[in-house]
Amino acid sequence: MSQKIERNFRERPLTADEAARDERIRNAVQAEFPPAIKTSGSNPLSDALRNAIRQSIQSADEIAVKANVSPLVVSRFLSGERDIHLETADRLAGVLGVKLTAGTGSNA
Repeated sequence: MSQKIERNFRERPLTADEAARDERIRNAVQAEFPPAIKTSGSNPLSDALRNAIRQSIQSADEIAVKANVSPLVVSRFLSGERDIHLETADRLAGVLGVKLTAGTGSNA
């Protein structure tokens, strides 16, 4: 049995005590469940795909729909909030008409 969740909206601003209480709760939750650690540095493949999406004449939502990907997934990917699966990247690249390749570098 599913339970319907109802969103409650506040009709007034928080008092200073309420805001402080919320902040304490938020800090306690973050201490118990810290955010995932992001790897340092950039990801050239993801960066290239993000740039291609941003430079496209199509909107990110149009690209997502054509690639059969949730627009929310694309939005979170563009903001850096989430990564995407390689298959999703392939679909997005296909819609954009770009080929994503991993370059081989040399440290010599």
